[in-house]
Amino acid sequence: MSDWIDLTVLIKKTNLTFPGDEKFEITKVKSLSEDGYNLNQLYLNMHLGTHIDFKNHVSVKEEEIDFNDFLGKANVIRPKIIDMIVSTDDLRNKYEELLYKERILILDLHNAQKFNTKAYFEPLYFEPSIYAFLREYNISLLGADIPTFMYKNENDLKMHRECLKNGIRLIENLTNLHQLTSHIYFLGLPLSIEGIEASLIRAVAKNI
Repeated sequence: MSDWIDLTVLIKKTNLTFPGDEKFEITKVKSLSEDGYNLNQLYLNMHLGTHIDFKNHVSVKEEEIDFNDFLGKANVIRPKIIDMIVSTDDLRNKYEELLYKERILILDLHNAQKFNTKAYFEPLYFEPSIYAFLREYNISLLGADIPTFMYKNENDLKMHRECLKNGIRLIENLTNLHQLTSHIYFLGLPLSIEGIEASLIRAVAKNI
């Protein structure tokens, strides 16, 4: 049996979408009975399932995507959430206690169990101080089991803009994080498609 754990949500036509986004559609354009083979056409946006946001999600500048940026050793932390706000102080304290500190950080916010319900989209917020923490420890990839990253009372995607414009990429809609220990191998490769502002990924991990 494989030791790798799938951290990717299953995309289905029945999945609820982020408020305002269109639903996933799959259309059969060739069939085995009529054409001798099956061929489906998909209609979806790159933020629908487990995905990573790139700089040009919030900027006119595109960036070169190197798949090596999306694999390697990572830390997993379960920070305190107080009044729907993730505590930066608790996050920092738990991170500093780690023996090995990596550039990839995964936050288990116990939200994946709500996936495909309206409660999943009730926002969990971050304190703006998390940005300084991420920069201080050279974290370049931040993931969590939430549909979006945002500061309390933010507007104009401020957390996305601060992180993405400064080389901190964001992974959203992870799942099965409860199966992970604090130190893992992580792999979440984006699709090789020119000009996209985000990409669906297949994210997997192995406990170290």
